[in-house]
Amino acid sequence: MTLKNALAAGPVTATFASLKDPAVAGVLAQAGFGCIVIDREHAVMGSETAAGLIMASQRAGLSAITRIPELARAAVQDALEAGSDGILAPMVESAAQAKQLASWCRYPPEGTRGVHPLTPATGYGAIPMPQMFRAANQQVLVCAQIETAAGLEQAGAIAKTDGIDLLFFGPGDMAVSLGVGMDDPRLAEAFERVLAVAGKAGKLVGTFAMNAEGAHRAAAAGARLLVLGSDLALLKQAGTEASEGLKRRLQRP
Repeated sequence: MTLKNALAAGPVTATFASLKDPAVAGVLAQAGFGCIVIDREHAVMGSETAAGLIMASQRAGLSAITRIPELARAAVQDALEAGSDGILAPMVESAAQAKQLASWCRYPPEGTRGVHPLTPATGYGAIPMPQMFRAANQQVLVCAQIETAAGLEQAGAIAKTDGIDLLFFGPGDMAVSLGVGMDDPRLAEAFERVLAVAGKAGKLVGTFAMNAEGAHRAAAAGARLLVLGSDLALLKQAGTEASEGLKRRLQRP
């Protein structure tokens, strides 16, 4: 099942991946996640490392979305050539930016993605070109991240842009942009607005949550891509719980 089909069927759990070891993909797959979002925006990670994580995800049966560091054609091309199931672009603030992103993600005549027959995404030539074009144009998930006041203002126009499949609400940066706290009702209202305009345009919604409770609330509101923390946060949480648990046992008489 493609990532698009999985999202159409119901919520998909994911986490941000910033650790560079390909073993991360296998561990997260065993943990029950359906997808990883390879974070090239905030992790110090080159395209070669990201490509290794994408291919490791495929071997583990895990979908992979790449969050590119900026809205740039080369970053999109690198991720898609490596076989990424989707692209997440940060700080999208206009329909023009969304249109450019969608164009870079799809082959002609739907877009302007460059053609190369010998890449991991094509099975190094195993997939006939016409079939590859059709499959990629249908299956690549194109996600625009709405995480600023400007992006929120233009969310309706971004959602209506042909080729955009999903609006991803970034609560952290949105809170900073709006000048509010994470518990401020205005942040919740911003999320509701993104859900509303996406629903009206027939597009999916994703968001980030720090814990399972927050992810569950987002799913109940209608979000489909649920990004729960990150590999680093999960490692810290598990390590803290194990360490504190051991300390408590050692302190017992």
